Amino acid sequence: MEVGDMIESNTGHIGLVLDREMLYPGHPYSPVRNYIVMWSNEVPRHAILTSSNKSITKLSAFSVKRKISESR
Repeated sequence: MEVGDMIESNTGHIGLVLDREMLYPGHPYSPVRNYIVMWSNEVPRHAILTSSNKSITKLSAFSVKRKISESR
């Protein structure tokens, strides 16, 4: 998944990927650890708050159910 993709979490919440946090930041083949997501409606309970804006949170890569649409 890339920045700008719409995703659905395991709990059914829908959001926009703003950034990716890598497991090993300097390694070129590092897997994604977390996604920074801006949620469209409500925020999942298991998401970690990252800013004063309550609709932007950090979500584990394992909590993503599917990619809804791709960025252009």
